[in-house]
Amino acid sequence: MKLIKVIGWDMGHRLTNHESKCQNLHGHRYRAEICLEGNIIKKDGDSKQGMVVDFGDIKEVARREIYDILDHGCMIWSKDKLLVDFFEKNKTQKHIIVPFVTTAENIAIWIFKKLDKEIKDKYKSEVSLHSIKVWEGPTSVAICTRKDINF
Repeated sequence: MKLIKVIGWDMGHRLTNHESKCQNLHGHRYRAEICLEGNIIKKDGDSKQGMVVDFGDIKEVARREIYDILDHGCMIWSKDKLLVDFFEKNKTQKHIIVPFVTTAENIAIWIFKKLDKEIKDKYKSEVSLHSIKVWEGPTSVAICTRKDINF
């Protein structure tokens, strides 16, 4: 059985090497669809009987590992000297420095890696992360599955 929990956040970024206006600092309303896979719990009397996992458990992990870190921040590629210098001088401005170009594809991989560890630690082999979809606005989406990851 597959389950999906959705979380959204607002975040700025820019694509320094891009040939269009995306090289400028701008923001999006992002949404991540977290897809887990596992078996339904059938143990009589278990508080999670009939579930794969409690949606509230997924929400808590997503809030801590995605929303709290990214919402109303600016994700910056560590090689973007202009923005790295700006945020070094303006430390009160929320920013996240990452070692990759801040495309939806790379953000999906980053989220997959973060959540995969959390889910493995919490559920062992009973539940696994199937995929992450990152929506960059209402019409553009990147989907990351385990085969897309180089651990």
